Amino acid sequence: MKQLLSFFLLICSLTAVGQVTKKVIITTSPRTVPAGKVWKLQCNRPTKVQLHEGTLRSGTMCNGLFLSRPGLVFNVNKGYVPNAVSYGVVFKSFEKVPYTNEYTYSITPVAIVDKSFSLDELHEKKAEDVGVKEVVFRAGEVVFVATCMASIELTEYNMSATELAAAQKKAAVAAAAKKAVVSNLTIPVNPEKYVAPGTKPAIHDKDFKTLNLKSTGVLHQRPGKAMALDDTAVFNFSLSADAVDIESQSGINKSYKVLGIKYNEEMKMQEFKLGDEAGSATHKLLVAWSNSSNGYMLLLNSLDKSEEYQFQETELVSKL
Repeated sequence: MKQLLSFFLLICSLTAVGQVTKKVIITTSPRTVPAGKVWKLQCNRPTKVQLHEGTLRSGTMCNGLFLSRPGLVFNVNKGYVPNAVSYGVVFKSFEKVPYTNEYTYSITPVAIVDKSFSLDELHEKKAEDVGVKEVVFRAGEVVFVATCMASIELTEYNMSATELAAAQKKAAVAAAAKKAVVSNLTIPVNPEKYVAPGTKPAIHDKDFKTLNLKSTGVLHQRPGKAMALDDTAVFNFSLSADAVDIESQSGINKSYKVLGIKYNEEMKMQEFKLGDEAGSATHKLLVAWSNSSNGYMLLLNSLDKSEEYQFQETELVSKL
C-alpha cells in the first residue's frame, strides 16, 4: 500500500506541470497571461461565451454568423489594436447556460480560424477541417474579445517544462536588451562641425530615469499634408528607457514604446527606436544638445516617411 501511495505521488509530481489550474474569463478589457501560465482556446471542449447584445439582433452580421450551421462567432484577440491577431470560433450547436443572462451560451468549438479564413471554405470542407484545433496564449501576451463577443471562457494551464525553459530564455534575452537600452539612455552634445568617424561624443545628460522637455514650436509634416509651422502651441516631452510621450495644446499627442537606443553617427544625435505596444517599430526620435542654441535638438520621423516633426526652442523642464 505504501509503495502504491509513493508511486501515485510520483505520478502526480511528474504531471503537475501542464495540468489544468482554472478557467479564466476574457472580456473586452485586455488581460495579460501571468508568468508561468498559458491560456488555451481548444476544440472539442465546451466553453462559455457571452455574446455582444447586437449578436442576438436579427439582421446583423454577428447574428447571421452565430445562427448559421455551422455557427461562427468573432473574435478573440491577441495583442494591441491596431496590430492585434484575431481568431474566430466555429461550432455546430449552442446551448443557453441556465441561471445566467440572456446572452450567455455554451458552445463546443470544432475549429478556430484567423483572418485568412473565408466562409467559402465551409462549402468545400467539413467544419472540422478548417483552421486549427487550438490557440495558445503565452505568458506576457495580452488577450481580449471584441466584435460579436462580450466575453469568453479560456482554460489556464501551468507551462510545460519545455515552455517554461523557452519563456525563461526569452525573458533573459529581453532583460539583456533592456539593460542595453538603459545603458544608452544619454543625450550627447552635437558637435555641429566635422569630427572624425568613430569619435565618441561629449555627453550632456546621463544617469537619469526621465527627461522632461518643453518646446515652443514645431515645423511639421503630417500624413497627407504640406510642411507647416506651429509656433503657438507648447509641446511637452517625457523621455525614458521605456517610453516617449508627447503632449501639446494643438492636439498632437503621441505615445511610443522605446524599442532601442543608439548613437547615430551620421546625425551626431542619440537615436530612440520607437514603436507600438506590440513591439512593431514605427518611428525614430533623434535627440542632442546644441551649444550654439543653448537648447535641445529633437527630430521625430515615421519610418514610412509620412510624417516629420522638427521641434524648435526646446529646453529642460526637469530631470529625474
